[in-house]
This record gives sequence, C-alpha cells and structure tokens, in this order.
Amino acid sequence: MPSRHTAENLAAKLIDAVETWGLNGKVSACVHDNARNIVAANSPERVNWDSVHCFAHTLLLAVNDGFNVFVHRVIVAAGRLVRHFNHSTPACKALEDKQSQMKLPKHQLIQSCKTRWNSVCDMFGRLLEQRWAVTAVLSDRTVTRLQDARTLEIRDEHWQIMEEIAPVLETLKCATTIMSSEKSVSISNIYPITFSLLNTHLIRAEDDGHRVTEFKAKVRQSLSGRMEVDKDDLVAKPALIASVLDPRHKHLLFLHKRRKRPQKQNLLKCVLLWKWPMRKEMRKRCLLPKLEMKTAAKATP
Repeated sequence: MPSRHTAENLAAKLIDAVETWGLNGKVSACVHDNARNIVAANSPERVNWDSVHCFAHTLLLAVNDGFNVFVHRVIVAAGRLVRHFNHSTPACKALEDKQSQMKLPKHQLIQSCKTRWNSVCDMFGRLLEQRWAVTAVLSDRTVTRLQDARTLEIRDEHWQIMEEIAPVLETLKCATTIMSSEKSVSISNIYPITFSLLNTHLIRAEDDGHRVTEFKAKVRQSLSGRMEVDKDDLVAKPALIASVLDPRHKHLLFLHKRRKRPQKQNLLKCVLLWKWPMRKEMRKRCLLPKLEMKTAAKATP
C-alpha cells in the first residue's frame, strides 16, 4: 500500500478488497490489531461490518500495562544480563560448563522482545531455571570482571519478583497460545477466556504477595476496559454471538444470569432478521434445478 496508512486510506483499501473478491454484503466482521488507524478504519462510519480486535494482541497490551507497575525494572535488568551472555562467547562457554557441573539442562538464555508475545514469561522462566549457573559465571573472575558483574547481577528482590509472578505469566501465556491457534476457530473462545481470567486467574489469591496482587489488579483493570465487558452493547459483539452458537459455550456459564437472557434474545433477533432472506435464497436454489429440468424436457423433441 504505497499511500499513507490513514484511517480513510485503509478503509478504502479494505472496501476495494471486498469488492474485488465479490464479497459485498457477505463480510460480517474484520479482525485487526489495536493500532489506532486500523481501529478507526473499521468504524461504523467507514465500513458496514463489525470491528473485532485481535484478542491475543489485546491481552498483550493488558499484560504490558501490568508490567509498567514495577515489573519493568526487572525486565530491564534481566534483559541486560541475557544480552551479555548472548554476545559474549567466553560467558556462553562458561555457562555451558557450569550447567554440566550442576547437572542443569543445557538451555540457552532467552531474550525478551516487545513484539514477541510471551517472551518475557519465557525469559523469566529460563533465568529461574539457570539462576545458579548464571550466578556462578558472574562470580568467576576469570570470565567476568568485577565491574561487569556488579552491573549485570540481578538483585535478590528481582529474583523474588520473577519467581512470584511466573505462575501468573504462565496462565496468560496459555490463554495467548490457545487464541493464536491456526487450525481451529477461536473467536467463540474470546469471552469465555476473558471472563475466566477476570473472575478467576486475575483475582487475588490468599498466598499472593502485594506485588503479585498489584500486577493482577492492573492487568485485570486493563483487560476489562479493553474488552468492554461492562458495556451494554456486549450482547451485540460478534465474539459473544459466536460463543452462543458454539456447543461448548452455548449455555453462557461465564456470564452473569442477568446478561444471559439479553444475549439469547439478541441471537433470536439476528435469526429473525436473516430468516426470510435465507428462506428465499434456499427456495431459489431448490427450484432452479427443477426449472432447468422442465425447460430441458420441453426442448427435447
């Protein structure tokens, strides 16, 4: 797309693609990320289909909001340490030796990346696994200078934060992995997973420390706002309609009782709106072969 990626240009490009493929009137929704221009391009003022934000990307943004509370400092310190090992051949070789001595898995450290989902979870998990091997390398003055070691060493407080927050990140990683599936339809899982996170996994547990509680609260607040779960028009969301049609979620156990009835009424309304056009189309399809057969019979001498 050579032109600027403004909302108007993106909307025009989407409409052109729909017309090119002969899909006019057949597109129900467009799935996109959370960038402002593409969100604006899929607004009702510009297109005649519903806008569906990519859930995995939305969840990533909510997790990043949680990181901004206090975990960001830990991510910076951990990333600096991992970069040292990834760019230093002597340090990398020394780490392998320490892994053999301590009988640890010979795994490389993982570097986090802002654009790679779950990479912070993977980085924390790998560092916790290799903590004592990494510490041993930093303490070896034949490999790491004292000045470098002081810069690279992770404080005990940061190790503790990584350990405490790891189970929460694993849960969020699981949700992202499920929603990133390419071989199964996942839109009907959006709201069941959302409410499961909001009502179960992001609720404070009895053994949660204050930092984990704060992280959960921030992610929960962000996810709830981004998914608009408290808005009255939730029943009209394509993802929730998909959940009603999915046999696994048709009873809407994840919704409060007061919201189940409006959702089912909305589905009935959608069926009634499509009922007569669909019957007309089906009737046309059924009668057309019969008419063709009659015409052919009359034309036969």
